[in-house]
Amino acid sequence: MLFNSIDFIFIYLPIALCGFWLASIFQNRSIVIGWLVLISLIFYSIWSYQFLLLLLFSVAINWAIGIALSHQRRNLPDGAKMNAAVKLLLILGIIFDLSFLGYFKYVNFFIDTVNTFGFRLELLDGLVLPLGISFYTFEQMSYLVGIAKGEVKSYSLPRFLLFVTFFPHLIAGPILNANELNYQLQKFNYRLDYRNLAVGFTIFAFGLFKKTAIADSVAVFATPIFIAAERGESISFLLAWQAAIAYTLQLYFDFSGYSDMAIGLSNMFNIKLPMNFFSPYQAVGIGDFWRRWHISLGRFLRDYLYIPLGGSRNGELRTYINLSLTMLLGGLWHGASWTFIVWGGLHGIYLCIDRGWQKFLKHRGLVFESGYHYWLARMLTFLAVIVSWVIFRAETLNGASHMLMGLFGGNGLMLPEMFADRFSMLRGIGIEFGTLNYHSGIQGSLLLLLILSVALFLPNLYQFTMREPAALDIYKNLNGQQPAWYAWQPTFGYALLTFGIFVISLGFCNQASEFLYFQF
Repeated sequence: MLFNSIDFIFIYLPIALCGFWLASIFQNRSIVIGWLVLISLIFYSIWSYQFLLLLLFSVAINWAIGIALSHQRRNLPDGAKMNAAVKLLLILGIIFDLSFLGYFKYVNFFIDTVNTFGFRLELLDGLVLPLGISFYTFEQMSYLVGIAKGEVKSYSLPRFLLFVTFFPHLIAGPILNANELNYQLQKFNYRLDYRNLAVGFTIFAFGLFKKTAIADSVAVFATPIFIAAERGESISFLLAWQAAIAYTLQLYFDFSGYSDMAIGLSNMFNIKLPMNFFSPYQAVGIGDFWRRWHISLGRFLRDYLYIPLGGSRNGELRTYINLSLTMLLGGLWHGASWTFIVWGGLHGIYLCIDRGWQKFLKHRGLVFESGYHYWLARMLTFLAVIVSWVIFRAETLNGASHMLMGLFGGNGLMLPEMFADRFSMLRGIGIEFGTLNYHSGIQGSLLLLLILSVALFLPNLYQFTMREPAALDIYKNLNGQQPAWYAWQPTFGYALLTFGIFVISLGFCNQASEFLYFQF
C-alpha cells in the first residue's frame, strides 16, 4: 500500500487516526502504543506476510540482544566504557544485522561477481528483497550501539516494536534514533491535537503533490532515454542532458515527497520524525549537499561509520581514506550493483576535493563572499550532482557509460528538425538536425525548466512551516532563522491552499507509481 494510493488515503489512514483518537481517550500509554504497533504491522503485512515474519524475527533478535546489553551495562558505572561482555554482545548483534541484510540484499550480487572470474556458482532462486530492510536494520543497529555506549535505555517490547515498525517511516525512513522517539514518548500528547493534525495534513498534502504531480510527471522524460542507453543506443548531447536533469528532479521530488508525507503522517499521531531534506540542490559544495540530502542517512553514516573509522582525528591522508570508505559503503547500502558502488566512490572523491579546497582556502587566507562566487559554487555543485545521478540511475555500468558519453558530447549534438531552417548556420560547427525520438518537446522543456526553478530557488517545505515546526531539525538548518511572511499558519486561506494542493494531487493518484527508494 503506497502513501499515494486511494486505499491508503481514504480507508487505511482514517481508520488508523480514528483508532488512535479512541485509544487516547483512556490516557493510557500502553493502549496507544499498542494501537500504533497494530496498525503499523497491518500496514506492512499488506505488502507481504512473509516479509512481516522476517521483520518480526529481526525485531525479536535485536530486542533480546538489547535487553542483554542493558543488563550488562547495569554492572558498569555511568560514563564507563564498554567491557568485554558488552563488546561481545554488540559484535554479535551487529554480525546478525549485517548478515540478515547481506543475505537478502547482497548474496546474489556476491555470487554474480565471483562468477565473473570464471566460477560457476548458482544464484539463489526466489530471493526477494524485503521492503524497508535497509532502513529498519540501520535503526536497530543504532539502538544496540546506543545501549552499549550507555546513551540509550533499553525499550520494552511494545516500545521497541513502535520504534522499528511505526508505519510512516518503516518502508523508507527517515531513519529515527532511539532516543528521539523515547524522549517524545516520555511526554506523549494523548489528546487530539488540531494544530498537529493541521500542519501534518499540510505537509502530507504538499509531499503528495511533490510525488504524484511532479516526480511521476517528469519520469517520462528520463526513463525511455535511460532504457535506450541500456540497449546500447547512441544518446545525443541534448537527450542525455534532458534525461539527466529529469531524473535529478524525479529522484528529489519522489524521495523528499515521501519523506514529507512520512513526517506529515507522523505529526497527525503527535510524533515528530527527523527532517530528511533541506533544499539540497541549493547547496554550495558537496559537503553542504550531504548535509542537506537524505539527512538522517548522512547522520547515520557519520556517527556509525565515518567517526568509528577515525573521522578526521588521524591526519589528512587517513581523513580522505575514511571519507572515501564511508561513501563507498554508503553507495553499496543503496543497492547490490556496481553502479551504486561507483556512485558512492565518486561522491567520496567529490568530498575529498571539497575538503581539500576548503583547507587550501583557509591556508591561503582566501575568502570568497561575492555573489559571483556563491552562484559559481552552486552551479558547479549541482552539475557534479547531476553527473553522479546518471551513474546512480543506470542499471549497468555499460548503460551509464553510454549516458555519460552523450552528456559530455561524445555522441555529437543534434537539435530537433523544426529548428533546421532558422539555425542552419550551426551546421558549420558540427551541429546536426534530425528526429529526436525521446525529446520532451517545447512544452516538456518548459515544464522541466519550471520544476528545476522550484528546486533551485524556492524555499523548502520546512521553511514554509517554520511557525509550526513539524520535524526534528537534526542539523539545525532553521536555527536562528525567523519565519518569513509567507510561513504557514492555521488560517482559512492556508487551509484552502492545502485543500487545493491535495485535490490536484488526487488527480494524479490513479497513474502507475512506486517510490524509487523502495528498492533500496
